[in-house]
Amino acid sequence: MTLHEIETRLSAAGVDSPRFDALELIVHFENISRATALVGGDFQSLALQDAVERRCRREPLAYILGQWDFMGHTFDLSPDCLIPRSDTELLCALLVRELPDGGRFADLCTGSGCIAIAALLARTDAQGVGVELYPDTLKVARKNARRHGVDTRLELLQGDVCTMELSGTFDWIVSNPPYVTKAEMDDLSPEVLLEPAHALTDGGDGLAFYRNIFARYPKYLKPGGFLAVEIGWQQGKAVCSIALAAGLSPVILQDLEGRDRVVMCK
Repeated sequence: MTLHEIETRLSAAGVDSPRFDALELIVHFENISRATALVGGDFQSLALQDAVERRCRREPLAYILGQWDFMGHTFDLSPDCLIPRSDTELLCALLVRELPDGGRFADLCTGSGCIAIAALLARTDAQGVGVELYPDTLKVARKNARRHGVDTRLELLQGDVCTMELSGTFDWIVSNPPYVTKAEMDDLSPEVLLEPAHALTDGGDGLAFYRNIFARYPKYLKPGGFLAVEIGWQQGKAVCSIALAAGLSPVILQDLEGRDRVVMCK
């Protein structure tokens, strides 16, 4: 198969970025550079052929590759994990920038661990705690922590953020919780629908985790501490109302496209 042939097949299958995906598959499964892949050739490995078939069935590229990039670092992934998105880098960058020297933070619904691990890589003075409900997802987070050498500074706990208790206090608590509404799930792409539903939606109005987090977790903040959550771009007003009702002072931060993306509370 040539690059053009793979791109054509992916395009016919409805893949949004067929050339990018074709190049990623060739580079990964043929173990060659992007420049070599662009020069062209006939790629015949069985692993590549299988990967192309999977992508044509709209399996997410990140799951086929078994890894994805976030904040300039590569993280191992499995279908048990939500795929890291560039939107979430705003929350991680905020944590990196504002965490005080020698600070301690908690990452609720940590998933692959990408937020906590990327923050610890940028802030070698910091300590973190990650909380994840699902054991198979937590295994991936532990693998990523070891891969990036932060496992001694990141305590990973299995538990339900809606019921569990934490130990100690934190300068920052962050979370990218499930916030897609039940109605919005019907409009998601085939790729997104293959990600774990429990990491996408609360099965209702998309606000359940915010209600719980704002009600339960301020008690774990140190004086002057902050709690910040990623939100859907239409949820700013609703999430701020929940925060205000919990006695917090919310501020909405926007992403590079000017959409509401993070609510930060003191």
